[in-house]
Amino acid sequence: MKAKAVILASRPGADGEPRMENFKVQEQEVVEEPPEGHVVLKTIYLSVDPYMRCRMNEDPGTDYLSAWTVGGVAEGGGVGVVLSSRGEGLSPGDVVTSFSWPWQTHAVLPASGLQKLAPAWLAERPSLALGAVGMPGLTALLGLRTGGHIEPRGGQALVVSGAAGACGHLVGQMNVGGHVVLCGQISQYNKDVPYPPPLPLHTQTVLQERNISRDRFLVLNYPDKHAEGLQQLASWVQSGQLKVKETIMDGIENVGAAFVSMMQGGNIGKQLVLVSPL
Repeated sequence: MKAKAVILASRPGADGEPRMENFKVQEQEVVEEPPEGHVVLKTIYLSVDPYMRCRMNEDPGTDYLSAWTVGGVAEGGGVGVVLSSRGEGLSPGDVVTSFSWPWQTHAVLPASGLQKLAPAWLAERPSLALGAVGMPGLTALLGLRTGGHIEPRGGQALVVSGAAGACGHLVGQMNVGGHVVLCGQISQYNKDVPYPPPLPLHTQTVLQERNISRDRFLVLNYPDKHAEGLQQLASWVQSGQLKVKETIMDGIENVGAAFVSMMQGGNIGKQLVLVSPL
């Protein structure tokens, strides 16, 4: 079976912004009958996210990300439908998601790395598994609850920097009244500096004088809270309490364009690529 795949053709270079020519589309062979423990999938949605800019570098600058290989297929969050299965617990027609989904129209993946969409109604709106009821939603929820030093009825105010993105447009809805959370540094991702980037001396002095903490929040450090958090997010979305915004481009040929646009602020809410309708 022929599949279209998005290849990392080149790296942006030091302090370089991602460009369309960093990506190219080529055909890949995908088997129709999977090996034992694997499934054949048709991709529905692919996620493009700011952290992927770090993966375009030879050194991603962090130990929880691996660099994409030049000439290799890029990957990230994805959702798709099972076409054929030799994996335990998965059958044709199941809608599944993974954080390590190749940027391809069709793929063969180990069943152990796939999760069925839950609750079941998410299969009708699978894009949510990559946004509000996925990692961005968890980052917004747990970043506020766990990393935000929020005190109930504490008279706090909420400031969201970058409130048009996948996380920011959600976190500002989490509570009524005053709370403050700052999350994300997309403006620094194209710069060849360590993460988190160093602060100017004046800013460091102000933080020290006013006893302001600068804590780094990483949602991957709270796996024990993910299941409960996703359940809560799904409930809020289904009831309409949590409003979701998405920016969607059609066609795997436009994954590179979607990524470049997102890095330039062209999205409102979660940036996605619709590869194939369900």
